[in-house]
Amino acid sequence: MSYARREPASVASLPAELLLHILKNVYVDSRQGLGTFWPHEWCESLSECNCKPNEPYLTKWNDNTDLKSSSLFPYALSSVCKTWHDVMLLVPAFWTRLVIFLDDQPTAIAELRSHLSASRDLPFRAHIFNREDAISQDTAERAQVRAVVNELSPHLHRCEQLTFDVMHNSSLPSICHTFSGSFPLLTELSMRCRIYDEPEAIDSQGEDNRDPFLFPNLTSISLTGSAFVDANKNPDSGMGKKLRLFSLSHLSSFDDPGLTLTGLMHILNKFDKISSLELKHIDLPYNPNEQIPRGSQLRVHFDTILLEGFKRATFEAFNRFIGGGDSESLTIRACELAGNISDTVYLTLEDIHSTEDLLSVIPTLSNHWFTFTSCSGLNDACLELLSKPDPSTGQWNVETLSSLSISGCPGISVRALKELVEGRKVEATARGYETNPHYDDFDEVSPIESLNVYDCGLEFSPEDAQWFKENIGSFYFRS
Repeated sequence: MSYARREPASVASLPAELLLHILKNVYVDSRQGLGTFWPHEWCESLSECNCKPNEPYLTKWNDNTDLKSSSLFPYALSSVCKTWHDVMLLVPAFWTRLVIFLDDQPTAIAELRSHLSASRDLPFRAHIFNREDAISQDTAERAQVRAVVNELSPHLHRCEQLTFDVMHNSSLPSICHTFSGSFPLLTELSMRCRIYDEPEAIDSQGEDNRDPFLFPNLTSISLTGSAFVDANKNPDSGMGKKLRLFSLSHLSSFDDPGLTLTGLMHILNKFDKISSLELKHIDLPYNPNEQIPRGSQLRVHFDTILLEGFKRATFEAFNRFIGGGDSESLTIRACELAGNISDTVYLTLEDIHSTEDLLSVIPTLSNHWFTFTSCSGLNDACLELLSKPDPSTGQWNVETLSSLSISGCPGISVRALKELVEGRKVEATARGYETNPHYDDFDEVSPIESLNVYDCGLEFSPEDAQWFKENIGSFYFRS
């Protein structure tokens, strides 16, 4: 009896229809749901069902995915073999998230061109990365960026998200020269770098003949100082009145000699609301006699604010601008402190140098939730200010404090933490906490409801840990 010889089975031998079905399922699994509804939720009956089981249902690319991962869809699967790659090119939706590398193993321009073609006319996201971790002089980066931008430019009208994360500021493309006309699909624009060198001079010949760029639906913008100055050459960029994120880093008078801190506030005041404002290493001159935007207060509203690397004069001036606002959260990182810090519900002080006088800062605060992270100047004397009323006025510092988180601050002791918890609990009880129906524990002294202590080098004995658990609603520590 004769037997036909069979070739060994391999992934390349899967029928195209079955392979395509598997790949579509992987595609859906790599995305995240947009809402709480599931297929058939809106169907009157299964006989009238319009859901398509092989297509994603209310999903989008997962924003939490590690875009530098070697297993990223579709790149990992398309590299299995030529058959898989060719089949995947048949599905435009697979190529609507483009990840482009610039380092010593750059994405080939021919490959990028193929993927752009495969996405057909669908909206897409483009992420351009330099994966180098060490700070180095990458002389090829600027040319690589220019080649990628040249390839992307004809397709930018259908780009939803454009991200540059490169080594050098000088490698970033000029916004004024990259964009011309309206880009209604673009919602996120991010230009970040690790070395803030001077950008290359650009020949502006013929610039007057270019159409101004318009971003009518932009909700998130993150720029270096020089990129911001470049973008602001077109002050009427048509951005909406509400932004989810406005992030600006390393802006000084070197980028624009005529720009002042008040001028920056004028620009921000063009918006009605910026949910999250991030200002990092802003060093602009401030003249108190310069006209401030729209009266004594800003019109624009911020939910959360992050200030990083501010010098003392700039920090004090900025807080003067936003004083009296109703922001919910303020994070101050590696800043020189001065003046009155804006009143917010949440306040985080992070990487504050020991030379900053926290003993003078704490009495000016009036927040509910405090976080101290890597503040070497935080010590028992600071905690004592929160443990008892001011002997000269009888008033409690930070009267509304109810939650405290401390990490990486080796200058505190278990004893001082105990005195803080006990002192505020005794005062709150004396004022009628939980016994007086008219007691407002949001505006009056209340017990510490939450205390978290991380990596401060403290040794909590079993008895200490038990005491804190009995006197605080939520207590957690890690030595």
